[in-house]
Amino acid sequence: MCMMCVHRGSGVPRIKTRKRRALGLAQPQAGVQVRGVEIVQCVQDLANSVPLVADKATIVRLYLEPTSLSQPGQITAEIAWSRSGGGDTFLPAINLLRVNPGSPFSLREQREDLDKSLNFRLPAEAIGAGQLNLRISRIFQPGGGDLPAPAFNIAPIPFAAAPPLRIRVIGLRYRVGATTVTPAAVHFSYLRSFLNRAYPVATLEWSHMVVDADFTAPFNDSTVDLANAQIAALRSREVSSGVDPRTHYYGLVDDNASANFMRGKAFAIPGTAQPDTVASGPAGVPNGFAGDRDASYADWYGAHELGHTFGRFHPGFPPGSQDASDPQFPYENGCISKPDNKYIGVDTGDHELGLPAAALPGLTYHDVMTYADNQWLSAYTYQAILTRLLEEDALGPPVA
Repeated sequence: MCMMCVHRGSGVPRIKTRKRRALGLAQPQAGVQVRGVEIVQCVQDLANSVPLVADKATIVRLYLEPTSLSQPGQITAEIAWSRSGGGDTFLPAINLLRVNPGSPFSLREQREDLDKSLNFRLPAEAIGAGQLNLRISRIFQPGGGDLPAPAFNIAPIPFAAAPPLRIRVIGLRYRVGATTVTPAAVHFSYLRSFLNRAYPVATLEWSHMVVDADFTAPFNDSTVDLANAQIAALRSREVSSGVDPRTHYYGLVDDNASANFMRGKAFAIPGTAQPDTVASGPAGVPNGFAGDRDASYADWYGAHELGHTFGRFHPGFPPGSQDASDPQFPYENGCISKPDNKYIGVDTGDHELGLPAAALPGLTYHDVMTYADNQWLSAYTYQAILTRLLEEDALGPPVA
């Protein structure tokens, strides 16, 4: 756990008041106060208690106290990072923060909106396995000098190595009369991206292909069982031929513009590490399905079904729509936080898919194992999947 505390100190040297006024800059009353620093990859709290995975995209969020300035102004900052006793490397924020002490935002508002925090995207060389040292090197206003700020100490931050997610996705091509329906490439791309962003992994050992399905439309409740049987048989053949037995297999079935929706299902929910458990699910354009308005719902839907293969059960939300098979789920209403707003999600984004980074409020977003809108991983699910991944990794590679 990375604990943080504030210590009073001389801070950053002040720039002359006359120069500050000439530039029209906000004047701190007693130095710019820091409310907290959060280091997040998927979901986090202010104590930074959610473990950080080495080499996974990481954003540092700096929360400032607006009322510590006497007038409105824009602020930015710079942090310094170092590893293994090396020298400091300086990193500027990727955004500017407009602060108005007359209309301050709360810490909760800051955590729920990336535009209300100063954000730093750590470079690859900063996030390898081991310990990262961070400090706030300066807080300043564009065009002006450094602003005085009491020192804010951040405890060393550990990054732990984690295994990759080994995943092979099989698109199942089926016929509707004389028409062949094949899952489009975009669905594979969105699923891959979501797993990389939301699951506790830095890399995916990913492969996919498309094969003819053993079923045709129209679908019924047994269609997904036929899909899983086909995926399981394919997996068995490929593992016998040398594919890593720790690889999860997932079947992807296009919904044919919602005309043929196959409800997803995992073959089982294993209580121990069993990567041979397969699952299948649908793919299509969401058009608002579960609050999703991007190009594909295959991403979070696939993350849900794969979650079952990692031993995750349903939290039981919304009530009546799913069984409450996970009585240990700790957050009300299937959310990713309790009402105390301890946890906030952050999606680090995907530039290639045009998905921007975004803060995900803990009481607006729901755990990926629910059937609710706006799905992401809670700290509870994130850490449980990480634990199972480590157990699966310990099973070892193929025997020569």
